[in-house]
Amino acid sequence: MKISSKLFGNNFDEYFISLDIGSEIVKALVVQLDNKNEKAFVLGVGKSSRKDKSDLIVNEENFENIVSVCASAIDDAVAISKIKPRKIIIGLNGNIVRGVSTNINYKRKTNKDKIGEREVKNIISEIRGGLCESVKKIVENNEVSDSNIFITHSTIININIDGYKVINPVGFKGSSIEFTIFNSFMLRSHYRLIKNISEKLNVKLLEIVSQPYAVSVAKGIKDIAKSNIILVDVGEKMTSVAMIHEGLIKGVKTFDIGGKAFNKCLLRDPVSKTMETENFNKKYSNDKIKEVSSCRYEVLLDGIELSLEDFTHINLFSFKILFYGEGIRNFENDKDLISKLLGNRDAPFSEMKIDFIDSRAILKIKDKTNKLKDLQCINSLSLASYILDKQIEKDQFNEILNSAIIK
Repeated sequence: MKISSKLFGNNFDEYFISLDIGSEIVKALVVQLDNKNEKAFVLGVGKSSRKDKSDLIVNEENFENIVSVCASAIDDAVAISKIKPRKIIIGLNGNIVRGVSTNINYKRKTNKDKIGEREVKNIISEIRGGLCESVKKIVENNEVSDSNIFITHSTIININIDGYKVINPVGFKGSSIEFTIFNSFMLRSHYRLIKNISEKLNVKLLEIVSQPYAVSVAKGIKDIAKSNIILVDVGEKMTSVAMIHEGLIKGVKTFDIGGKAFNKCLLRDPVSKTMETENFNKKYSNDKIKEVSSCRYEVLLDGIELSLEDFTHINLFSFKILFYGEGIRNFENDKDLISKLLGNRDAPFSEMKIDFIDSRAILKIKDKTNKLKDLQCINSLSLASYILDKQIEKDQFNEILNSAIIK
């Protein structure tokens, strides 16, 4: 097995690897931080998949295969950048790293005194202790009983004092402080496996982050801040749907259909029930092509609708759908068709608008390789943006919240 062996950069603290492990394809970026100018630069790009094109199933039996594919993608990125960073951030598909928001209300002993920094730190330390149990309850109520979860990352995304939103509670008075916290979590067995992968690759694991969360906070993506957005990450084998309400990510759902399935559709021709789009274009008329395109997009829209069933308490009429991902090739060409199919559905979906996220949307990450020009690299770029923002902002409260994670 080939593991990256290029020399480390001289100022290795400036560099890290952004690794996006999809259901079939792994993408790696070598990234350089420029904290002073609040930018980051992509110096190398790598992409790899299993030779047999089978799934990158995250389990012990598939460990060596995952390490090999990850190493291959990293090697390609290192070959271009000529730098091998010592740190890595890893994002995985929504079936492995899931995300959920929790609301925690803390009652103060008095509402007369101003809230001090030490008090907030003590409150967050106390919250951290019960956070895993709060997430477990949500998972057990909405999905399957799964007591063996591990929170990989938590972020305070909203703070209210007696019902009023504040950026920082320090200096305010009030009797009740409500924290909305977004949590990335996974099975403890999966966490140990990913940790072992980073060790095998000889890099320090910075964080494991829910990919939709990283996209939702990436600076520059149109309309995300303070908006109502549905993020749809179409992978090759599965699709993740993230709900963002008033700029806050509420949750992530995943269904096991991806770009490969969307590029096939059951045909009336008995000789060939499934046909790749490329061959289909050569054989059939424009009307037949539109029929099959409608078929695959209807399946996609069905999956999005089902994924949003848990959010019926939210008014969806003002929402916009943003598509991106490895499995979304050629979708932009059918934007009008997707909009028409969406418009034929019942409200509120008939009222929604659609758009696509491309690499230029993430403004703080500059590509020096000129290789990132499509919709397929948004996750790895967003992971890079996440690390950059964390370096710049240095949020002490979130540092306390995550102090027991990634040890």
